[in-house]
Amino acid sequence: MAETNLNYGRLAKQATNVMSRHLDAFAASYGLTGVQLSTIDFLARQKNQSVLQKDIEVEFSIRRSSATTLLQRMAQKELISLSKSAADERQKEVHLTAKSQDLIQVVGDYLEVQQNSLEANFTPTQLRAFSSILTFLKKDEAGKNYKKNGDR
Repeated sequence: MAETNLNYGRLAKQATNVMSRHLDAFAASYGLTGVQLSTIDFLARQKNQSVLQKDIEVEFSIRRSSATTLLQRMAQKELISLSKSAADERQKEVHLTAKSQDLIQVVGDYLEVQQNSLEANFTPTQLRAFSSILTFLKKDEAGKNYKKNGDR
């Protein structure tokens, strides 16, 4: 039975904040932010597929303006290059640069340690349940049930 005093959304937000702080601290040692390091990891995992700015917006659940700022800053640091998409010139393609190639293994190793920690501390059944909950939250299913006037 669920404990009624817990606010699951607040707990998820707190956990996300702690994880983000750890990633940001790690990334800072490379002169980057956690989001920049995560973006490098995302791009590296695409294995020669064309990645558009909108793909990054979807992956990180961020707005276009946030993605634009992120990518502009990464381009200024020469971590990525941006070009017009051959398929749709209104879209920007994002490519890793040689400078960011050195960081792929670093971020991969960091994320692997995080994954191994979860796997070592929880059973596969618990991790599947956790994944289901996170997927539910990511889809914003809980938020869909709330109307602006507070009616349910």
